[in-house]
Amino acid sequence: MTTFDNIANEYFELKKSIWSKHTYKTNLSNYNNHIAPYLGLKSIDTINFIEYQRLANTLLERPLKPKTVKNIFVVLSGIVNYAIKMDIYIGKNYLQYVELPSFDNKQYFSTSLELQKRYIRALMSFNEPVYKDIFVFLLHGRRLGEVLGLEWEYIDLEQNIMYLPSAKNKSRKNLEFELTDLQVDILRTCELEARRIQKTAMLKGYVFPNPETLNKYKDIRKAWSRLLDRNDLPYMRIHDIRHLVGTYLINELDVSIEHVSHLLGHSSIQVTQRYINPKPSNSKNAMDKLFKSVRDKGEIAVDEINRVFSMGEHFQNILKLNDE
Repeated sequence: MTTFDNIANEYFELKKSIWSKHTYKTNLSNYNNHIAPYLGLKSIDTINFIEYQRLANTLLERPLKPKTVKNIFVVLSGIVNYAIKMDIYIGKNYLQYVELPSFDNKQYFSTSLELQKRYIRALMSFNEPVYKDIFVFLLHGRRLGEVLGLEWEYIDLEQNIMYLPSAKNKSRKNLEFELTDLQVDILRTCELEARRIQKTAMLKGYVFPNPETLNKYKDIRKAWSRLLDRNDLPYMRIHDIRHLVGTYLINELDVSIEHVSHLLGHSSIQVTQRYINPKPSNSKNAMDKLFKSVRDKGEIAVDEINRVFSMGEHFQNILKLNDE
C-alpha cells in the first residue's frame, strides 16, 4: 500500500531543489506537525472529503489561525496534485470542497504617524557598527534574510545597482534595485574594510559579515532590542519594518502602489494592497477633485462666496431658534 507519507516524501524530494531553503523547511514542518499525524499512514485512495474537512476543523479548534490552516492546506494540496500528476491517485480531488473560514489578509500597522516617524528616525540613527548598516538596508524594504545574506557579487557600485536573484528572494523573481545615496555611502565604507581584510579588489563573501567570525549573522534580535530600548519604542518584530515602510509610503507619502510593490519585492501588486489603510476623508477628497476638475475658476469662486453666505444664514437661524 502506498501511504500518504510515501507520496509526501517523493513530493518534498522533488521540491527540495526548487523551493528556497526557508520555504522547504516551513512546508516540511507543516507536513510533519499538522498533516502526517492524521493522514500519514493512510492510503490516499481511502481519504474522502469528510476526513479532509475534519482535519481542517481539528486544526482550527487547536486553535490555529485561519491563515495558518490555509497555508497547511496549500502544502496538502500540493501533495495531492503531485499524486494526481503521477497517476498515483486517480480519484476525485476532494480538497476543492473543503471549507475554511475567511480571514483578513490585510497588514495593519496601526501605530500613530508620529510613532512611525520615531521608528524610522531610530533606524537611521542607530550607531553600533555593522548593525547600523543592516538596519538602514532593512529600512529600504529588504527582508532580513536578503540583507544578512547579501554578497558582494550582487553589488555593482559602478552602476549603483543591487541584484537579488530569484534563488535569494521570496518572490522567486530576479530583482534589481538602484541604490540610494545612503546605501552607496554605506557600501563604499564596507568595500574599503572588505578590501583591507581580503587584500583583493575582487571581493567575495557577505557584505555585512559578523566581525568576529567574518561569516553571516545568524541572529540580530539582541541588537534590535537595544535599538528599541534606547529609543523607548514599543516592541515590534524586525520583519515589521517592511510593514512600516509599506504603510508609511502608501498612506502618508502617497507613493504609488506600483513603486512600493517593486521596492518591497512583492510577487504582485495584490500583495502590496494589504498595506492600504483607507481614510474616512478619502471619499470626500476624491469627489472634491472630481467636481473641481469640471468647473472653471470663476465658477469655483462664485460657489465659495455662495457657501460663505449660506453658512452665515445657517448660523443666524440657529441663533433665532436659541432666542425663542
